[in-house]
Amino acid sequence: MKQLIIVGGGPAGISASIYASRKKMDFVLITREVGGQVITAGEIENFLSYTAVDGVVLVERMMKQMEKLGVEPLLDEVVDISREKDGFRVETLSGESYEARSLLLCTGSEHRKLNVPGEREYTGRGVSYCYTCDAPFFKDMRVVVVGGGNAGFEAAQQLTHYAREIYLIEFTDRFRADEVLLEEVLRNSKVKPLLRHRVLEIRGDGKIVRSVLVEDMEKNKTYEIEAEGVFVEIGLQPKTELAKKLGVVLNKRGEIVIDCNNRTSEPGVYAAGDCTSIFAKQIITAAGEGAKALLSVYHDLTYGISSWA
Repeated sequence: MKQLIIVGGGPAGISASIYASRKKMDFVLITREVGGQVITAGEIENFLSYTAVDGVVLVERMMKQMEKLGVEPLLDEVVDISREKDGFRVETLSGESYEARSLLLCTGSEHRKLNVPGEREYTGRGVSYCYTCDAPFFKDMRVVVVGGGNAGFEAAQQLTHYAREIYLIEFTDRFRADEVLLEEVLRNSKVKPLLRHRVLEIRGDGKIVRSVLVEDMEKNKTYEIEAEGVFVEIGLQPKTELAKKLGVVLNKRGEIVIDCNNRTSEPGVYAAGDCTSIFAKQIITAAGEGAKALLSVYHDLTYGISSWA
């Protein structure tokens, strides 16, 4: 039985594994892929010590640090998790089983869906959740970006280099992006801001997206926007299915509730990063939370404290 299993290899899990290695702990990091959402983040301008760095490059540097410390992630997916007499057992997609005294959940989050007709049908055929991956495919086309926060504005900013027209749709009566980003995007003539609008349906010809049906809530009317692409940037949904299996307390947003030392309601279970109740969902905060969580695990294994309940 190991001291710790870390589930998830985004910045929180990577940071935790680096600290665990430095503490000479007996642990394993299990993740489907290394890097998480950082891989598709594009250019990052708010990570300490970098004025700008590409997400892929940042992950590569994280991996080099892991390699130097001898951390070898198991590229697998945890599909089941349970409490055992002396700790926890996890089962993976490949059929392997691992046991540990403690668990650190760094399972991250995934993009929220619009849940409108046509969204699932045209995903990958005009509907995208990754502007850094797909923006170049929409050269000289009309696109719709849904979401008025930083993610939506970052998508619109990237698309100004490719698309002919960009309709930026926000459900509320104001955009929520950082001022610098907001000003830069809105002064571009390609961008058509639409406040108090919502998407009702994504329409296509059976092969690709052709238009988007929207509602103008201010005027109480619906109309169609011709577009070949739809970029959905309306926030993140925490991935907490494994936490639910252990009976960990979640908040109303489905996030894992943690104390200031990353303990959950269940003894021996810790969490860090975007799957938790912390307010700021940023790469740098996830990395910091991963380090803090690991130090908390190490402290509790040494001194016998393991939950806030």
